[in-house]
Amino acid sequence: MPGYDPDRPDNSVLRWISYVQDGILTRRIGMRWNYIVGDLRRARWKAMQHKRQFKVVQLADGVRMRLFMDSEVSYAIYAKDFETNERKFHHAYLKPGDTYLDIGANIGLFTLIAAHRVGKAGHVHAFEPTITSYQRLMANIQLNSFSNVSAHQCALSDKPGEVEMSVSLDGFDGRNSIVTPTGGEEFETELVKTTTLDQFVQEQNLAGKINMIKIDVEGWEMHVLMGAKKCLSAAHAPMLQVEFAEDACESAGSSCMELYQGLTKMGYQLFTYDAQASDLIPVRMEQVKNGYFNAIATKNPADVVKRIKRR
Repeated sequence: MPGYDPDRPDNSVLRWISYVQDGILTRRIGMRWNYIVGDLRRARWKAMQHKRQFKVVQLADGVRMRLFMDSEVSYAIYAKDFETNERKFHHAYLKPGDTYLDIGANIGLFTLIAAHRVGKAGHVHAFEPTITSYQRLMANIQLNSFSNVSAHQCALSDKPGEVEMSVSLDGFDGRNSIVTPTGGEEFETELVKTTTLDQFVQEQNLAGKINMIKIDVEGWEMHVLMGAKKCLSAAHAPMLQVEFAEDACESAGSSCMELYQGLTKMGYQLFTYDAQASDLIPVRMEQVKNGYFNAIATKNPADVVKRIKRR
């Protein structure tokens, strides 16, 4: 074994020297700090898990949220920086007076962010069909005393009626689905009401007034699109954030490619959001074929960029 040479830097020192030379030292320190903070938060969550039902956290300036100890979604928000990039996009894009729809609201992460951003002059419609998640969504709305949110206990689909939904009994609340869930082992069935986006828009007199819609429905996205042809085919259709998850789409007998084609046929262009550059990046076909990502879909990318740059 060679002797220790104090004048010979080890690999870790060389690595940090290369970070300085490449101009990325600050970013690497930030990443390392985030890892440390994440480890501490995960340990804290485990320590709290059997002592309380929920924890109230500060989600953003002026927004609080109950996170529930038996919830996969809550754990991801608290300890895994869940969809941080998407949250930053909401903060950048939404403005006072906007109308926002949260389809698949769960316990309210994006509903709360949107309600804060659109203010009293704007409005949020949140859709969550399952009993427990809907009750938790309502609790989070009430926690913030938001008067600009309407919560609807129904699912969006391709036709109005009722449908059976699998609801997790072992904490995988983010995987509740009309089709076979992609996570968890114990489920019960709930009969939930359905409506279409086109019908809802007509009933609420929202045609041409919606700025943004988030769609995250665990593989049921194509059914939502089929029930929204009139709304989404219009020239001034709302901007969308749509989840692409191949395993969930396959469970519904669809695919990310079919979802991509469905959106492009309606005239949408698909992007991801680069929070650091505050810009839109065109979605590549490899992402569609392989991936799990949230797409920003818009018919007017220049208008979206103008909004987020102005922020």
